[in-house]
Amino acid sequence: MKNENIVFFSSDDWGWKTSKYQLSTRLSKENKLLFVSSIGFRAPRASAEDVGRIFKKIGKFFNGLEKVSENLYVLTPLVVPFSWLPFKNLFNRIFLRLQVNRAMWKMGMQTPYVFVFSQNWYEHIKSLSRKKLIYYCVDEQGGFSGLDGQSFNDLDKKMNSAADIIMCSARSLYEKNVVSNKNTFYMPHGVNYDLFASTMNDDVKVANDISVIKKPVFLFFGHISYDWVDADLVKYLAKQKPEWSWVYVGRYSMDEQEFCGFNNIYLLGEKDFEDLPSYCKGADVAIIPFVYSDLTNNCNPLKLPEYLAAGLPVVSTNIPEVKLSYSEGVYIGSSNDGFLAECEKALIEVDKARAMRLSDSMAQHSWDQRVQDIFQIMQR
Repeated sequence: MKNENIVFFSSDDWGWKTSKYQLSTRLSKENKLLFVSSIGFRAPRASAEDVGRIFKKIGKFFNGLEKVSENLYVLTPLVVPFSWLPFKNLFNRIFLRLQVNRAMWKMGMQTPYVFVFSQNWYEHIKSLSRKKLIYYCVDEQGGFSGLDGQSFNDLDKKMNSAADIIMCSARSLYEKNVVSNKNTFYMPHGVNYDLFASTMNDDVKVANDISVIKKPVFLFFGHISYDWVDADLVKYLAKQKPEWSWVYVGRYSMDEQEFCGFNNIYLLGEKDFEDLPSYCKGADVAIIPFVYSDLTNNCNPLKLPEYLAAGLPVVSTNIPEVKLSYSEGVYIGSSNDGFLAECEKALIEVDKARAMRLSDSMAQHSWDQRVQDIFQIMQR
């Protein structure tokens, strides 16, 4: 597919290296693409994280339409987030429509393909002129804490009905959506294969802050929040294996004191996405210690193929999509004791030849291949 106009209504802000970023940067190589950052799922709280995000969004809004590459532009929209304000929804629909229309006009876009990654965009896009509406389901977003789950479920049904095509990253999401929309397709996440496979190269060095940590190292990277990570499991693992090092890389949204007193839990903070291979290089085993919830039971962890492409065996809680996706190199623990036992097994079976085999097996799951799969579906 070439020389088309595409608008992404994202569930993330621009810059986070999620599936939306990976898809938009590839789709825009031969098509003009407008990436509209998230309008948020809930009203902001009086927390430093939420206040900081508000000011960051305001700054980006006043910076105007951001040109990322020749064909890729980013719009950070401004909406009123406070639910108690009268006429908020009506104002936001009108104001957002003006912002999007102005951005499309500046880019010379007409009648685009519209990708929507969250159902809370429904009221804003339902009457937007378009070639096709592609509803791209990557999470059971009504499962996030602090949200009106029923409202999200209602919007999900409306989006399902309006969509010309639905793509689902998890089989459970596919099975739910295909019942009422036959144009639903299973589209698992891809992987930035060249980046993570570089872990196997001798010229990639171990990052300084993980290189000084005692072996063996069990690595997690991602959003460290109660929505995703099982804090009790994290503490259980650290307590049972004090001689092992448990390293967590990524944005931290838990209580500051959650892991105090554990000398073998290392919170290294957020890192540049391109630097993650140097952290994988310093690890022995990768972990996905997800909590069980509607959110995680319907997710496809993006980090799973990234870990495998880096040659790392993976130990995960019993998340359905993890269990179904890959077999070699993936260990499933259905309880705290079971998770620890699988960590021991994975560590024993660490082998350089096996690591290379795991990495090679991910080549066929690259994001470039996923984009070709999407093109084929859109052109049917």
